[in-house]
Amino acid sequence: MSGGMWLLPVSNKIFFTFFLTIIAIAVGLGFLTHYDRTGFSFKKTERYYCGDKDEELDAPPVSIEENNARLQEGLFFQKTYRDLLATTHTHIFSIPIVIFILSRIMSMTHAREGLKITIYSGSFSGILLNLASPWLIRYVCPHFVAVSILSCILLILSFGAYIFIPLYEMWFRKEHDAL
Repeated sequence: MSGGMWLLPVSNKIFFTFFLTIIAIAVGLGFLTHYDRTGFSFKKTERYYCGDKDEELDAPPVSIEENNARLQEGLFFQKTYRDLLATTHTHIFSIPIVIFILSRIMSMTHAREGLKITIYSGSFSGILLNLASPWLIRYVCPHFVAVSILSCILLILSFGAYIFIPLYEMWFRKEHDAL
């Protein structure tokens, strides 16, 4: 876009703002769901995908609070091949489509090409790692939890850029400003 997003008609700016706001809410809920399942911790993420270990179930709780926490969390079972396949199938379609739409909006900004390429690459890497990490954790080694955490970091940074750079350019950037 040659004129920049700040030159868009107000109706287009409002449309893009509403869309980016809904995406921001959706991303926030997605990460809240992921946090609820894993706590963004190595131990809870491993437990979510690999299930409870027999020795953890047999060990007596250290305190009443720990026993109550175990009762509230419930038992965790290993994610099955079908569970992972269903989740991967859903996400392999939905995440790239959302990223594609957001990248098209980003392409209309006057952000530097290097910044755009970095954001595009970060989101692509985040998608691949996000899709692969449950399989790696479950079937290769629980230490691949680090890959899951890295994918979350890449995706949250890229989603943040996809949302805030266009919003900044539409509503706050002056023609002479450069990102």
